[in-house]
Amino acid sequence: MSSTHEHQIEQAGQRPGEEYQQFEGDRSSANETPGAAQEVPEPAKGPVPVWLVGLIGLGIFWAGAYLFSFSGGFQGDVFDFAPKFGVQGGAQAPPDPKVVGKALFSANCITCHQANGQGVPGQYPPLAGSEVELGEATNHLIAIVLKGLQGPVVVESKPFNNAMQAWEAQYTDAQFAAILTYVRSDWGNNAPPITADMVKQMRAEFKDRKEQWTWPEIEKLPPKNLAGGAPPAGQPKPGTPAAGGQPPATNSQTPAQPATQSQPPAPSGTPANAP
Repeated sequence: MSSTHEHQIEQAGQRPGEEYQQFEGDRSSANETPGAAQEVPEPAKGPVPVWLVGLIGLGIFWAGAYLFSFSGGFQGDVFDFAPKFGVQGGAQAPPDPKVVGKALFSANCITCHQANGQGVPGQYPPLAGSEVELGEATNHLIAIVLKGLQGPVVVESKPFNNAMQAWEAQYTDAQFAAILTYVRSDWGNNAPPITADMVKQMRAEFKDRKEQWTWPEIEKLPPKNLAGGAPPAGQPKPGTPAAGGQPPATNSQTPAQPATQSQPPAPSGTPANAP
């Protein structure tokens, strides 16, 4: 440090160390707060509120009841909860084919044929009142659903031209039967149900066919009512009167009527009409 600088410090009356000590003293005095030495009060102590105890107890009770009901006995092979109330055991009624058929119809068929069964004009034919759906040629109906249909078709005297895919790989025989049974019984339709055996028969008959049907091919198939069979050509259906308008003879025999007794002969020599 130069002599000139030391001289200036001496004139100010302070040394370098003295200036630092004075700064530290000022800072410590600034950090001191009044009442720092006073004792900090502790939080108040008292009983736990009754409502809080009740709320905690209710939560514990609910958790225990939930585990008891849905734990499945803490078994590793339990995947779903089976209620233990109500009637247990016994044979369950089979599902209604119409209910199952409506669900399957809504999943895939409703886009084209619509929820009201009216189809789309010019593209997809209606199912409500359709002679294909309600006719006795049930083999035609099942064949179309199994293998599909493409090209122009006339339903209810109206032309349609589009394509329907084959559904044989998507549904089982029972599912096909449920869909067709629903279609033949909704929207005012009233036709006998289709059974899984009918679908199975048609599936086996057309198992080697790979392409979709055309309407001329469907018309060439001999119509057959799988529910009751079609009568041979030239013979009337059951219950139809025979040719000539006379009902067919029955096997029952009419019991013989007793013969009417003749009048006793008149006495000899007396006229029969004598007074």
